[in-house]
Amino acid sequence: MIDLPPLDEVEVVRLSREGGLAYIPNLSRVRIFELNRCSTTLRGQVCQAITQASQIVQTPQPATGGDQRFFRVELDVRTQPHATMYSFEVPEAEAPLMLVTLWQAPPDEELNGAEER
Repeated sequence: MIDLPPLDEVEVVRLSREGGLAYIPNLSRVRIFELNRCSTTLRGQVCQAITQASQIVQTPQPATGGDQRFFRVELDVRTQPHATMYSFEVPEAEAPLMLVTLWQAPPDEELNGAEER
């Protein structure tokens, strides 16, 4: 498990899928969640996925292996007077379902279909 910053201070979450031997653009797209612009439901889903993923990661080391894919999670924390970025990687085979679902879902779409903006 890795230590996360307070999730209420996270402004932007970037979620990408990387690795593997062949570059396939559709399999390496980046999802960006601006938490201050997300609905309460989506923000909760993103925070839940981050928390679950952080419990899987033993140390903040890059994934290893020739054809292993992984999810990179980047958190932008904006505290006065400067910004900080946290990053960790989760092997695809161990990634929580919520993290995978967030990466697969179209941007800015609620996973349950409800809008709360």
